[in-house]
Amino acid sequence: MIDEPLRPPWQMEWTKQAQHDFQNMLAEGSDLVMSARAELVTAEDPYFRGIDADASLPHWMTVRPPASTSPGGPHIVDLSGGRGWLIYTFMRRDADPQIVVTEAFWA
Repeated sequence: MIDEPLRPPWQMEWTKQAQHDFQNMLAEGSDLVMSARAELVTAEDPYFRGIDADASLPHWMTVRPPASTSPGGPHIVDLSGGRGWLIYTFMRRDADPQIVVTEAFWA
């Protein structure tokens, strides 16, 4: 039997604080967060590495590492020109790869 690499859709978990912040967002923010979630869990590479890797994302969403020295660490999804964001880490584990959201914000 040949083991195939794991592929999307990925699982997404939230820290308690991120979940609390998401649940208390205005509808406009939570709608964008859910749309961003759909993009992340279905992406081949949730870090969107490479030139134009995020070209297919909606215009209101960008993905970037907070520090260029840590391209495999946490990433930020900027929503609506920085009006809100998600901070997440993608863990490519063999048994259960997942995206963990550690911060959710909407102004």
